[in-house]
Amino acid sequence: MNNEIAILTQFIRDETGYAGELNPEDDLLESGVLDSFNIVSLAMFAQEQFGIEFESDDLVRENLACLSSLVALIRERKNASTRLA
Repeated sequence: MNNEIAILTQFIRDETGYAGELNPEDDLLESGVLDSFNIVSLAMFAQEQFGIEFESDDLVRENLACLSSLVALIRERKNASTRLA
């Protein structure tokens, strides 16, 4: 999980300029680190970076608002695509 967290954290820093600590369990929307536009950008980046595709049902706050839940979703999608291959 640390590799995915590091990649996503760097994207957030590059995208927003946020320099504070990013705890994987923190709600990034609630804390003001990300806004709705940034969340969409983060989801698009994650799909491209990790070679996955989110389904429309995946794109909900509880999956995207904190790094740990986004990483869990990324891994779930990777596993799903592996099973289909």
